Amino acid sequence: MPRKFSRRSIVKSLGIAATGITGTAALSGSVSAFSDGERVEVTASALNTREQPGTDSPIVATLNNGEVGEIMNGPTDKDGYRWWGVHWLDRNVWGWSVERYLQSTSGGGSESDFDWPITGYITSPYGARPGHYAVDFGANGNIGEPIYAAHSGVVDIRSYQADGCGYYLKLGHGNGYQTMYCHLNSFDVVQGESVARGQKIGGMGDTGNSTGPHLHFTIERNGNHLSIPGYDGETVTAGTRIPKDYPDI
Repeated sequence: MPRKFSRRSIVKSLGIAATGITGTAALSGSVSAFSDGERVEVTASALNTREQPGTDSPIVATLNNGEVGEIMNGPTDKDGYRWWGVHWLDRNVWGWSVERYLQSTSGGGSESDFDWPITGYITSPYGARPGHYAVDFGANGNIGEPIYAAHSGVVDIRSYQADGCGYYLKLGHGNGYQTMYCHLNSFDVVQGESVARGQKIGGMGDTGNSTGPHLHFTIERNGNHLSIPGYDGETVTAGTRIPKDYPDI
């Protein structure tokens, strides 16, 4: 479980204790790109986030395309750039990043791209360890905890993998997108079946190469794993929005 920080302590750590934004803020009369608490993601292949605004400030971390953070402070202008204080969720680090390499993950429509597939909590975020291109969820060890389709689609695969996913499902959602649900205890759908967003598709289990009852969940496009936001210990509710936009879904 990550340390708990008050917004005041985080804002202070990001260097401008008296200027944390409320709602939307702006500098020099321009409209602010982001609002306090808004989720943003990196649009550059390698983005340095720094201790303070400015290109001469020490680098806290180098972020990858698609990593998700939460706006905590800003904006402030320095060295020809507009900077935002961001809590980068997957890494649990705080720093200042340049606006031009950030974009909002907020959806523009009434329906999200993907929904959380379970009610529980994150036990291992995306990228938390080498090769872990998924999010793991726990639900107090409840074998059979309902698993739901994160988006409407078709059951592409219903199978078993003894040395990996155990009983698992892969749903296809069009435009190359698939979601995968691993270590299931039971199935509620068959291969080739059309499913609706939020439809129960199985139950959480401890099958395959598993250290305990949990759900291993991925979002893929054309065989490539895509980043899923979230931090260790974060609680999620089945059917609510995953706070990230995915193109062409």
